[in-house]
Amino acid sequence: MEIRLVIFLAFVSVTVITNTLLILFAYKAFANLTTKVMQTFSEFEKNSETRKMIDVLHSAAQQAADVTEGTKQRMIELDPVLSRAQDSYKKTLTRVDSKLEDAAKGIDKSAQKVKDAVTTPALSILAFASKISKPFNQTDAEDSF
Repeated sequence: MEIRLVIFLAFVSVTVITNTLLILFAYKAFANLTTKVMQTFSEFEKNSETRKMIDVLHSAAQQAADVTEGTKQRMIELDPVLSRAQDSYKKTLTRVDSKLEDAAKGIDKSAQKVKDAVTTPALSILAFASKISKPFNQTDAEDSF
């Protein structure tokens, strides 16, 4: 039992030491990062060209925000017009769809009429021919025995 306790305490000690080292290294990394950031900001404050560039970028960002807001307002004003156009297109497409459907029904009826006009006489001729050839086929079957 004592050996298990010693092994458990050894693992706990290793874990605590590892966590302590990780926290220490993270602290040092963040401290160095903070120092570098502070140095960079102090250089920005000292350098007038960089300051001017930041002011120009700020002005450009403000203009972009103004243009975006204006575009947003225009789109809001244009929304009813687009909605009406969409409704108009929907009605037109519905009308065109019904006309095309009617045309398709008419084509189907015409095709059926043509089919009936062609197949009815052909079937009559075939029926007539089979009736005529039936006696000849019976005599051929009797001759083959």
